[in-house]
Amino acid sequence: MCVIINSNFKTTDLKISILSTSDDLEKEAKAFDERIEERTKAGFIPDVRRAVKCEYFYKSFFRDPYLIKLFLQGEINYFLEMLKKYSYPGARILDVGCGSGYTSLELARSGYHVTGIDISSKVIDVAKKTLESNPFKDGFGSLKYHVSSFDEFDGKFDVVLFCGTIHHIRNPEKTILRALDMLNPTGLLMCEEPSHERWRKQDAAQVALIRSLLSLTGNWYETSLGEDLLEQENFPEYIDDVYTEYVSERDKDEKNGQSPNDNSSNGRQILEALRKHSDELDYTLGVSFIYRTLGGLRGEDKQIQKIASLLTTYDKYCVENGFMESNRFYYIGRKNS
Repeated sequence: MCVIINSNFKTTDLKISILSTSDDLEKEAKAFDERIEERTKAGFIPDVRRAVKCEYFYKSFFRDPYLIKLFLQGEINYFLEMLKKYSYPGARILDVGCGSGYTSLELARSGYHVTGIDISSKVIDVAKKTLESNPFKDGFGSLKYHVSSFDEFDGKFDVVLFCGTIHHIRNPEKTILRALDMLNPTGLLMCEEPSHERWRKQDAAQVALIRSLLSLTGNWYETSLGEDLLEQENFPEYIDDVYTEYVSERDKDEKNGQSPNDNSSNGRQILEALRKHSDELDYTLGVSFIYRTLGGLRGEDKQIQKIASLLTTYDKYCVENGFMESNRFYYIGRKNS
C-alpha cells in the first residue's frame, strides 16, 4: 500500500495519512459534496427534531421524520446513556466524520462541548446552517464544525466518537491509536460501525420474504415484487440481490455506493483493533435489516408507522435471540490507564 506523509502546519511532527493516497481524500470529499447537494435541493434537514418528509430518499429512513426518530434517535440515546454512565456532564467530544451533524447537534443539546470534523466542505456548510437555525437552546453546551481530515486535526478531548466512520478508512488500527492519543487520561472511545461480514444468506431470505409480503399488501415501493416472487425460480436471485445490497451497502443498480472508500475495512478488523488498544466497557449488537428497509415502506402515515415500529421490534428480537445476525455494532472503550 502506498502511503503519503502530511506535514501538519500546527506542529513540526510528520503524520502518516490514514488513507492510502491524496486522491482518496479528494474523491471521498467529492462524493459527499455531491450527495449533500442533492439532498438539500430536495428539502433535506439534518435534524432529528426538525426533519421533514423528503421523497428524494426512495428507500432510506431519511425520507420520513417518524422513521428518522425510530432509527437515529435510538442510536443517539445509546451514546447519551453511555456518556452519562462513563463520562461526565460537559465533556469535550470530538465527532470524527460528523457529516451533516445529526449526532453532534443532539450531543450539544444535551450540554456537551462538541467539535465536529468532516472532509466534505459542503456537508460542513449544511451542518453550520442547521446549527445557526437551532431553536432548542436550553441546556446547550457548545458546537463547532471544521473541514478537516482526522489525521490533520489536533486537540485533546474527553471523548472521541466514530459514528459510521472507521469503515471508510483502510487502516483502522492506526486510526484508533491516533484517537487514543487525542484522549485525555481515562477518556472514552465511542463507536458505531457496520459489521456486514456477520450477515448471512438466511438473513437476506427473511428480508426478501418481508419485502415481498409488504409488496403484496401495497406497502412496499417495488409494487410488483411480491407478484414476481410468486414464481419460485425468481426467489433465489432476489435473495442474492438482497444479500449483496446489505453487505456492500448499495443496490443492484447502484454503481458507486455511498463513497469510493466505503467498506475499506470491516467490522471484525475494527473491533479487533478497538479491543486490542482500549479497555472495553460496552459492546452491543446493533440492528440487522431495518435501516435499508424502513424507507421502502409506502401507504398511509399511521399504517407506515405501525409497520415500521413492528419491524423494528422484530429486528431487535431476532438479533437478541440469534434468529438474525446483526449488521452493525456499538463499542465503548476506555483509554488504557
